[in-house]
Formats: sequence, structure tokens, C-alpha cells
Amino acid sequence: MNDLKNKLLLKPRKEVSKEPPELKKWLNKFKEEREFDGIKTSTIGNDITRLKVFLNFVLERLEKSPNELTNADFVKFFNFLERERKLSRNTQNRYYQLLKVFYRLMRLENFKDFKEESQERKRFSGFEIKHYDAVSSELLNDIINIVVESKSRTKIRDATIIRFLWDSGCRISEALNLTYGDSDLEEGTFVLRNTKGNAERTVVCSRDTLDVINYYVQYNVKKGSKDKLFQNSDGEPIGRGWIGEIFRKAVDRLKKEGRIPANKKVVVHSLRHGRAVDLLEKGQPIDIVKEYLGHKSLDTTLFYSHSKERKEKMIKNIQKIL
Repeated sequence: MNDLKNKLLLKPRKEVSKEPPELKKWLNKFKEEREFDGIKTSTIGNDITRLKVFLNFVLERLEKSPNELTNADFVKFFNFLERERKLSRNTQNRYYQLLKVFYRLMRLENFKDFKEESQERKRFSGFEIKHYDAVSSELLNDIINIVVESKSRTKIRDATIIRFLWDSGCRISEALNLTYGDSDLEEGTFVLRNTKGNAERTVVCSRDTLDVINYYVQYNVKKGSKDKLFQNSDGEPIGRGWIGEIFRKAVDRLKKEGRIPANKKVVVHSLRHGRAVDLLEKGQPIDIVKEYLGHKSLDTTLFYSHSKERKEKMIKNIQKIL
């Protein structure tokens, strides 16, 4: 009966979306150039998503080709991003950086005037970092305690990853992509290969963290050189969302107990922020901190050197000597 009913009911028509040939032409050319430069697939995918927004605006609304745009047309596009798509200045800056790359790779000159004028007027020069509150060593211990005392079967592994993120200053994706082949489990050094800046770097962890890692990996299912150091019970990679959720639940509990102010924004990435502030507090030169964390620009590291966490500690230290 159900089969008959399903045959009688009208089926929703599937919309077949076809990209206009010119749109496809620009996207394919851009993709080929980026692949030739050895850019990561995930980065290319993000770039293409944004590039489609730009190309659709140009081809459909302006009815022009990218090589025909004037300074005024670029202004219209960025006004469109702000007024209609309601994108933040930080996201608009990403589009601006993308268009600089796009026009350079396409070997087109008509973006040059807009770029020069933008630099003169300092349109996109404001350095903006998404604000997260840094994790302190005390807060780290509170979070680890909550994770370890939970009833989760993976609590030791999860707490180990959180502690490793603090020690190493890794991005969560960099830590979860670590393989046995990139990990020296005697010395506690780890080579990060799949990094945001596409440049290898080496990080370390404390002896205590290394001891726990060596305890944890005894129970790993897969232990080949290409297998992930941190893995699930089937030997498969751990999703970054899992660690983010574990961390969020611990933070939520601390907020509920009043041990973290409700307005504090503490996420997994706050561990990386905390590591930057902590290293600077301990007197590590700013260029060393930059290299260790894999910051592309010194401006990023400078942001932490002027962070409110450091300022608050500085004020307290000054007060002590008055």
C-alpha cells in the first residue's frame, strides 16, 4: 500500500543548478593556479566559496566581467557585503585579501587602483582578531579536573588533548592531525605539517604531559607511522567538534558555578591565546613566540603582548611594589 501511495504522490521537482559558463571559467582558472601553488584543498575550497559571491555579484548584478570592473564597481561590491550580506569588517577584509590574490593570479590590472586607494584611505588596514579570553593556568586546571572527573569513557584522552593544546599552543586541527611518524614520544617533540600557514614547525610538551600521552597511546588500536596519535576506539581520527564540545561543557559548568564570569568568551582556541600570553609573561622574546605559535605576521603576536590579561597582571605587579 505504501509503495502505491508513494507512486501516486507528486514528487518535489529537483532544481538543477547550473553554474554559468563564465563563472565556471574563472573558478576553474583560479583553482588551477592555487593548486599549482600547493595551497591546501580546504583553503582553496574556502576561497572558492567567497569567490562565487564576488563573481555572482559581478556577472549577474553588474553584468560585467571581472576584467571590466572599475574602482566604483569594487566599492559597490564591498557596500553589498556590508549592507545586504551584513558581513563584519573582519570578513570583508578576507574578501579584500582574496581579491588581491585573485587579480594577481588572473594577471589583471584593474584591481590596482582600488587596492592603492584602499591602502591610502586605510580601508582594510585595521588589524582585527576575533576576541577570545585567554585561558590561565588556574582555569586550565579547573577545566581538566571537570573533564577527568566526568563519566566519559574517553575522559583521559580528552583531558590529555586539552593539556597538549595548552603546552604546544597548537590549533586544534594541527594537534588532531599529528601522526606517530611526526611524534617523538621519548623527547616530547612534535612536527606539525598540516598547518594553517602551510609551513612545518616543531612544538613540545611538558614531561608530565608526555607521560600521560605515553600512558594513553598504549590503548590505541592503530600505531603505524601514518596513523593519528590521537584516535577514537576504532583507530580513526577524532573530530575537532568533539573536543570543542567537551571543552564547552566544562566551561559552561564553571560559568554556572560562578567560577568563570558569564561574559567571558572561553573556547578551545583560548588555550592557544593563553599559551601566547603565558610565554610572553615568562619573558620569551616576541619573535620566538611568533615562530613557536606559527603566526604568519608579527602583528598577531603583538596583539597578545598588549592583551588585557597581560595588562591586568602588570597593574597588579605595579601595585605590589608601590
